Amino acid sequence: MTQPGAAREVPAGRLAAFEDADDDQPAPLLPPRPRPATSTAPTRTATSAPDPVRASARPPLSRIRPSNVHVPVPLLERLEQECRVTGLSRGELIIVAIEATQDQLPELIQPAARAGGSLFAARSSKVVHRPTQGPVSPLHYRLREDDFATLDQLVAQFGATSRGHLITAALTAYLDNPRR
Repeated sequence: MTQPGAAREVPAGRLAAFEDADDDQPAPLLPPRPRPATSTAPTRTATSAPDPVRASARPPLSRIRPSNVHVPVPLLERLEQECRVTGLSRGELIIVAIEATQDQLPELIQPAARAGGSLFAARSSKVVHRPTQGPVSPLHYRLREDDFATLDQLVAQFGATSRGHLITAALTAYLDNPRR
C-alpha cells in the first residue's frame, strides 16, 4: 500500500479521454468581450436604458482609500475624543483642522534645514524635529484620492517633511484652540 499523497502509476489508456482534440477541428468562436467605457460619462443610445451602476460610480479621483501617519499618543487621544464629540471621522477631522489652521500653517511647520547649494547639490534634511510629546502611535484615516493630492500639495507648499508632519501640526493647533 502506498502512502497518502504519494504518486502512483496510472494504468495505460486511463487518461486517453483527457487528451486534446484533433487539431483538424476549428476552435469554437466566442462573442467579443464588452469593452469598458473610456469616457467617464455613460454613453446612451435611443434604445438603451440608463445603467444605474455606471451612473452612481464615482470618478477615479474621488475613490476613498485608507492611509496612516504617526502622531504623538496624547494628540491621538485628543483626536479620538473630538471625533466622539463631533461625530466626525478621523479623515474629516483632519480636513477640518487643516482648513481651520491654513493661515497659521507656515508658522506651525518649520521647513527642514537645507544643506548644500554651492559645491554640492541642494537637499532638504530628513531629520524631523518633533516636539517632546512622548511616543508616537499610528493614526489610521480614510480620505478621497483628490484629498491626498491636496495634502501632498500642502506638504510641498508649506515645506513639511511629510503628510504626518502637516497633519500633526494642524491637529495640534486646532485641538489647542479653545474657540473652535
